[in-house]
Amino acid sequence: MADYKNRTIERKNPNTQLRILICYHSARNIPSIINLLEASRGSEKREGLSVYALHLMELSERSSAIIMVHKARKNGLPFWNKSQQSDANHVVVAFEAFRQLSRVSIRSMKAISSMPGMHDDICNTAESNRAALIILPFHKHQRVDGSLETTRSDFRLVNRKVLEHARCSVGILVDRGLGGTTQVAATLAYGVRMAEHPGIRLTVIRFIVEPESMGEIVRVNIEAASSKLRSSDEEFLAEFKQNMARMTLSNMKRNWPECEAALDLGRSDDCSELGPVGVLLTSPDFSTTASVLIVQQYKSGASPNLTLQMEDESPDKDSESN
Repeated sequence: MADYKNRTIERKNPNTQLRILICYHSARNIPSIINLLEASRGSEKREGLSVYALHLMELSERSSAIIMVHKARKNGLPFWNKSQQSDANHVVVAFEAFRQLSRVSIRSMKAISSMPGMHDDICNTAESNRAALIILPFHKHQRVDGSLETTRSDFRLVNRKVLEHARCSVGILVDRGLGGTTQVAATLAYGVRMAEHPGIRLTVIRFIVEPESMGEIVRVNIEAASSKLRSSDEEFLAEFKQNMARMTLSNMKRNWPECEAALDLGRSDDCSELGPVGVLLTSPDFSTTASVLIVQQYKSGASPNLTLQMEDESPDKDSESN
């Protein structure tokens, strides 16, 4: 088996092939997935985008599901039931049409497993196919009135387990805006690829912490090497902006009292896996019809360089880290 070195989107040679494992529950997830893949193709100078589309199906006692496994095609494509059109058929057709039009390599697969073990199938599939990024659908979908409604609460637990156990970067796709990781370079690595698309104009919003205005609610722990990292981030941003003509950079400086609403949202357990900014972007109060991709950067046994610790009022309770 070839070396599995590229476990993140950011790598020394950005022109190497990017392998993505896309997971979906039903045909409802497909439009936003195809839009994301189209934006992620990059330029022709890159080696290309290799996509593994994994249909997540819950194992049940129904014999039809088991029969479907045995009738799966040898090339990995799902079995087509000619007597009954299904979502699976339409999904395969959609992926095949996108593959031919975009020249992106796409392989369709199925994972039929129990809910408690589904995260293992996802992580193992990513490992065996040397994926740099796993993209999971959010467990909620947008209603007509703009609010988010829970589709399957058990899929939220699957997502959280993948975030905990995956040995590559993980993104949660909410069918609505774009958050990222703590390092500017890591966050923009995906943006670089997207900005190469002729139909995309990239806007980068950078959140800057003002330490003197944090108060007692939030404590920011910055490691000794963080000043060097910030300098590196500044250089990366300058080079990125110079090379990307269709990119707009905005620096957002806010006092922490004005950001307490986002922190309170991130502190709640409802969607804590999205983080404070991710929760804010997906809340009903945030008016947008764009989709949100929240990415957790893979770190091989390393602790984050910037940790926001939100302390409880009681000194006896452990602080919660994000």
